[in-house]
Amino acid sequence: MKLRQLCITYALALLVSSSLYAEEVFDTSLERLALPSVQQVTFPEMGFEKAGEAYFSPDGNSLIFQAVPHGQEHYQMYVMDLETRIPHMVSTGLGACSCGYFRPDGKKIIFASSHSDPELANPDFTHQVPGYKRSGGSYSWAFTPYMNIYEANPDGSELTPLTQGAAYNAECGYSPDGSQIVFASNRSGSMNLYTMQADGSNVQQVTHTTDCYNGGSFFSPDGEQIIFRADREKQHYLQLYVIDADGTNERQLTSNGAVNWAPYWHPNGKVVAFTTSLHGHAHYEIYLLNIVTGDSFRLTHNASFDGLPSFSYDGTKMVWTSKRSVDQSCQLFVAEFLMPEEMR
Repeated sequence: MKLRQLCITYALALLVSSSLYAEEVFDTSLERLALPSVQQVTFPEMGFEKAGEAYFSPDGNSLIFQAVPHGQEHYQMYVMDLETRIPHMVSTGLGACSCGYFRPDGKKIIFASSHSDPELANPDFTHQVPGYKRSGGSYSWAFTPYMNIYEANPDGSELTPLTQGAAYNAECGYSPDGSQIVFASNRSGSMNLYTMQADGSNVQQVTHTTDCYNGGSFFSPDGEQIIFRADREKQHYLQLYVIDADGTNERQLTSNGAVNWAPYWHPNGKVVAFTTSLHGHAHYEIYLLNIVTGDSFRLTHNASFDGLPSFSYDGTKMVWTSKRSVDQSCQLFVAEFLMPEEMR
């Protein structure tokens, strides 16, 4: 089946599933088919206003994630052992942070931080920050100036900048062998994807667009492709794309009029999990998409927000951000993951 046919098939499947699930949106028994034993792993009692966007360590025992400390405005970066459930801040506590990730050997982490912004010491200065915000929506993220990518040990020590300057450089992840990092940057004036060596050298531009956003990228498990989100069709209405790591053979995966974002590969290299507004912009859910067959499957069934999914390296667990917590703040949840038969 050709790619255009796959996109049409996928869009129709999502529209049908929306109708079928109209009365079952909050039926968690459907959710448990693929996500048994859901557990909340971050709480306001840990000192967080909210927490989200988590990724597993290679051994599956720890998470790196971002959280807003009580009384503060911006995210900081944390690492937490899933057995002890004691979060440890690995960022400086200054500026804003985003997009932490473990190196595949587990010996290093990367994350983005604006703690080097020279204006942080000036209490009267306010950046006029561009960013993503869908018209009429409440969710947004800022393309914070001086947001640069840093490498550190998993405890936050030996913090080393991999990018520098006043641009936004973030949304970063390692290649499967740890030799490269893919990231988003507006250094050229528009937000595009780039790769660099793990030490920050040999920066190569992957996408070449103007007046639109490309970001949220991750290498495929074999390192040959990069999945990402972009608003090529309509501003701020993100769709999913995949491109070869050298910047060739770009293919659009979704075209459904909804906002589709936060794609993440399952280790089998055929299935991705992503967040979609198919059920409404006040009700994001997580879906699976088989990029070979075009088949889709709804994973979460919740009354609020579910998004930002990622899998453990062996594919047996999934972590995501949800407002299903008692206080309805964004917190992290982990569950065993069972691949639906339809996706295999």
